[in-house]
Amino acid sequence: FEGMPYAKPPLGHLRFKAPQAPQPWTGIRDALSEGNKCYSKDLLFNLPAQGSEDCLFLNVYTPKNGTNSKPVMVWVHGGGFKTGSSETDLHGPEYLMTEDVVLVTLNYRLGILGFLRFEDQSLGVPGNAGFKDQ
Repeated sequence: FEGMPYAKPPLGHLRFKAPQAPQPWTGIRDALSEGNKCYSKDLLFNLPAQGSEDCLFLNVYTPKNGTNSKPVMVWVHGGGFKTGSSETDLHGPEYLMTEDVVLVTLNYRLGILGFLRFEDQSLGVPGNAGFKDQ
């Protein structure tokens, strides 16, 4: 199950705020492709910034055998809070599926969009939104 929103898109007045519950949907939701990556700059290859502010998505990978309880692993990507994503290009779920483990991966806001904080609380930027996303 890929690209499932776990919060409202953090846009406009929600940009630096804690994540809010997502809007419910009706019917069947397509969960066949990963959601948007959070906006970041690739520091390793010095590529231009990529991604989207509408990026609070998670993925749940389950083994085919669904008859018994399974351990669940939540993987939070690295990247120094500046880069990275839940994409499976580098860290695919295949091995864990063969070991009968449920894997959850997620995106969280990065860089200034996730970790900006001001001392002046009247500005309405409480800070560390990226941690709150997790």
